[in-house]
Amino acid sequence: MKVDKAVLRETSHIALGLVAVDVLMCVAFFLLHRFDYTVVLGALLGSVFSLLNFFLLGLTIQKVIQKGEEPKKSVRLSYTLRMLMMMAVIVLGVFLPCFHVLAVIVPFLMTQPIILVMRALGVSKAEEKREEAAWKDSDLVKSNRICELDDLDEGEL
Repeated sequence: MKVDKAVLRETSHIALGLVAVDVLMCVAFFLLHRFDYTVVLGALLGSVFSLLNFFLLGLTIQKVIQKGEEPKKSVRLSYTLRMLMMMAVIVLGVFLPCFHVLAVIVPFLMTQPIILVMRALGVSKAEEKREEAAWKDSDLVKSNRICELDDLDEGEL
């Protein structure tokens, strides 16, 4: 399955936001005189898996739309597996002394605020307008599978 450009674009936006959050977090730890290598390693671990979580969510939605799979079943399975992955990473961050626990957890909490900030700043407005014309003619829209995703609860995504 080919990854949709929109999934890659939004994942790259989240990646940039996570880098900014990691830098701000490291600066905060430095200013509080708590900065060491565990903060950097924790931020890297948390950010990589937070980004992977977002990417897998995008792939799940793309797969449901393109393949015409049962939306609720597929999205719930993806949600469960992604939550288990995040739980495993947090457990690693707690029990391995080479990671700072807070630095592992913070990136998982930042995806939604990053999305809100980027939307408020209009980061992808120009890209969206260019792709909107292509989107209207795409097979995804013609298949009407997008409407079925509206029936899912927001918490299931």
